[in-house]
Amino acid sequence: MEPTDSFIGRHAIVVGGAQGIGRRCSLALAHAGATVTVADIDGDKAAATAAEMAEAGLAAHSARIDIADPKACAELVASSSAEIQPDLLVNCATLYREAPAIDQDPAEWTDVIHVGLNGAFFISQSFARALVAAGIGGRIVHISSVSSTHSMFAKAAYGTSKAGIDAMTRALACEWGPYGICINAVSPSHVTTEAIEAAAASGALAIDRLTARIPLGRLADPDEIADAVVFLLSDRARFITGQVLGVDGGYSANGDFVEILHEP
Repeated sequence: MEPTDSFIGRHAIVVGGAQGIGRRCSLALAHAGATVTVADIDGDKAAATAAEMAEAGLAAHSARIDIADPKACAELVASSSAEIQPDLLVNCATLYREAPAIDQDPAEWTDVIHVGLNGAFFISQSFARALVAAGIGGRIVHISSVSSTHSMFAKAAYGTSKAGIDAMTRALACEWGPYGICINAVSPSHVTTEAIEAAAASGALAIDRLTARIPLGRLADPDEIADAVVFLLSDRARFITGQVLGVDGGYSANGDFVEILHEP
């Protein structure tokens, strides 16, 4: 049977799906034919995003979810199964607290790891249990980061949570492969999300410093990350599992060079 780019008849849960990369993933999957449950810690934004999608004729629902709560993860998967069994999961949820490691507040460190790593496991576990109980396979894609392999000042907690995502992706792919569950991660460099744009507009962030070591000379558009996620969820990626796909404009290929001379 030839692979297809259609997601008609599929149901995707997108955690962190109301904003940033997650929002673009929600839209991309819905436009490809999937029913999408937009799940987010901000329930109002999730509802607004799903309503906007529904007005455009797309199949979308919303849910508030704190993935740091294992019980909430199980309830989300169960409630999402009422109409169409979810067989696709995208985890974009993360928590970012920047601080020099020597000054990092222990509570902030714990929160970042609990949401960014523990929560990723809790939602994956609940999702996988539902697939196994239903006797079907499925696909999971996590959003990682180049911070998992490239140290960045004041981002020790965030980078550690993402390094854990990479290791967990490989481990779960091996354990759950026999059930027909493929698990991968997408690892972006800097992306033009609302947070990046706001920081740049306020003068708190210099975009040229972010792009200095990216060979392609620019930040990623969120849609470029969403495209990679959709590919890994599609039939065309049916024999890919346990991989961390860099979608970083060449950032991770840049070795020890701090910046690149971009010529016209």
